[in-house]
This record gives sequence, structure tokens and C-alpha cells, in this order.
Amino acid sequence: MKKILYGVLILVLSVGLFVLDSSDILAKEMSDANSILEEENIITVNGTGTLKVKPDIAYINVGIEIFSEDAQKAQAQNREIMDKVITEIKKVGIKDEDIKTVVYDIYRTTRYEPKKFDGKYDKEARTEGYNVRNIVEVRIRDIESVGKIIDAASSSGANIINSIKFGVEDEEKYYNDALKLAMKNAFGKAETIGESFGGKISKPYSVVENGYRSPVIYRDAIKYSAAVGEALQIPVEVGELEITARVIAKYKYK
Repeated sequence: MKKILYGVLILVLSVGLFVLDSSDILAKEMSDANSILEEENIITVNGTGTLKVKPDIAYINVGIEIFSEDAQKAQAQNREIMDKVITEIKKVGIKDEDIKTVVYDIYRTTRYEPKKFDGKYDKEARTEGYNVRNIVEVRIRDIESVGKIIDAASSSGANIINSIKFGVEDEEKYYNDALKLAMKNAFGKAETIGESFGGKISKPYSVVENGYRSPVIYRDAIKYSAAVGEALQIPVEVGELEITARVIAKYKYK
């Protein structure tokens, strides 16, 4: 009798598990079906918005590289000239918070000379001296004064002037405007596609922001001749920046 009861209990549990499994499968199938229905009547498009903006800020690297047989002497000379450079560019309107050190290094210059060891010739390393390089990045808020900054730096002893780049300070504002243009562009594409078969476009079903690159214009470095002590300036044309936003948008249609 007990065996019969155990058998009936196992059968009931098995049926229960089967019912539960069946209900799970049914729920999954219904979910998949709903997903398919949700993806019906969908148009997917890419939208691009581009703004052309006049740069309102510039960056330039200014520095000193000094060689001396004595490391401490090289550092002292470098510091003395850099102090003069910073003093002069401040006179043109650069503030302390717009000057940032980006490179400061000291490296040894070595020469290898032939020398006789135990009857054989080999090369012996000989220290010639030390190079000290100190470079600051200068942020220029007045675009029109870029040439003045270059002249002030070079005339006060800077022998490294390069990496000139132009950008915009309030980048986010322009990017948001470009995003609006991207959405307008996406809607126009979706509307055109819908009209081709009589479909009417509604609000976006989903939108994904699709990448952005910080806009910067780079210009050629300013060539400087320490030997003759004069700056050979290449004309710097600022030009315009292009700020671009991209989106992927899905639209339902009827």
C-alpha cells in the first residue's frame, strides 16, 4: 500500500514539474512574441548634425632645453630662462592658472670612445653632460594675441615653441546644438522612408548617441633658431572647427 502511495506522489510531483516547465516555456514564448511585435513597423536611421564654430581658445607649448656639463648648472640656467619667459608672456595677458608644466626631464648625454683593454680595443662610455628640458602649456583665451605670445616667448629665450592647437571653451553647448541637428536629420530620413510606402512616422521609439570626437585644429609648429636668435613664424590661420554629433534612432510608423 505504501509503495502505491509513493508511486502516486512521485507521479503528481512529476506532473507538477511538467506543468511548471510548460508554463515557463509558454511565458518565454509569449515574451519573444511580444518582442517581435514591438520590433514590427520600425524604421532605423542614422542622424548626423554638424556645426561650424570659430575657435575662441588656443594652446601652445613653450619651453627651454639647456645643455651643460654639470647637471645642477643646467637646471639653474634652465630655471633662470624659464622665469624670464613666464614673466614676459604674463605681460601679454597670460594668467598663472593658464600656465601648466607638461614636461620636465633631465637626461645624460653619453659618448662612446674606443679604448684599449688588456691588449684589445673596446668602447668606453664617457659622460659629455646633461640636458634639462622644461616645457609649459600656455592657454590663450584671446585668440588675437597668439602671435604676441609667440614673440614674447621667443624673444625672452624660449627655444621650444610647438603644438599649437585651437578649440572652443564651451564645447558642451555647441555639441548639444549639434545633437539637435542630428535628431532633426534622423527624423527627416525616417519621414522620407515612411512616405515612400505611405507610412506615418511618430515619436522616436529609441535613440542611441553614436560617438563624438573633441574638435581641435592643429597648426604647424613655430620654427625657432637659437643660433641666430630670431623666430621664423609660419602664418597661423585659425579657420573653423566642425563639431559633429551622431545618433541612431528608431521610429514607429503606422
